[in-house]
Amino acid sequence: MNLKKDYKISPTLEKRIEIVELSQRINQRISISSLEISAVASEMDCEEERADQIATYLKGKEDDAETKLTVGSIVVGAAGAIIAGALIVKGDAGNAPEFIGIGAGLSEATLGVLILLNKRKVEFYHSRNALKDIWFAPETSTIFPQSVWYYLTYEKPNGSTKSIRQQLVDKWLGFGQIADTKEKNKEKVYSLFFGEGGKYTADQLNNRANMHDQIEAQINLMKQDLKLLAFELEKLNNE
Repeated sequence: MNLKKDYKISPTLEKRIEIVELSQRINQRISISSLEISAVASEMDCEEERADQIATYLKGKEDDAETKLTVGSIVVGAAGAIIAGALIVKGDAGNAPEFIGIGAGLSEATLGVLILLNKRKVEFYHSRNALKDIWFAPETSTIFPQSVWYYLTYEKPNGSTKSIRQQLVDKWLGFGQIADTKEKNKEKVYSLFFGEGGKYTADQLNNRANMHDQIEAQINLMKQDLKLLAFELEKLNNE
């Protein structure tokens, strides 16, 4: 803007060339930032899909085992009722029907408990952990490019608006995606999600995938601001 004002007052070829060169450098920076956004968003999407794919596989195994246990419980209950009823019809005066009923009931209860405890885990590791940087907010991120990290961590000087990073953390805590400070197992959960990885359940993997999806959505919104900046620069150049 200062160059254009100076050019209007005293137009020269050198000033005009300087304006064009500066405009090109700015547009180049916008293009590079756009590529950085796309690259990071793609990485977030890849991590989301990786966690979601394994969660789907693990959930399928759990559902298959649950179906078999449920069928087994139904068969045991039905068989016990039929046998006990047959003995009663034959006039068996002994305690066999009662014993059979008790045995069938205990078997059903055992299978029911196994259904409730049917939670499998799988080893899942992530040496590049974007969630870790979002949670701990280091001054320099090892995952996000400088421009993207500045966008995520920027706060207005008057403190009226929280940074996007802090908004993400607040949502994770508010929606119960991450255990809050009152949870007894918080350290275990923090180490799992924000460390190198470990044994995940299907629900935890789905949760991790959702967290990456939320980060990706916020990063993609950065392109809206870049687009507005590019439009403003184009208007300035056309004046």
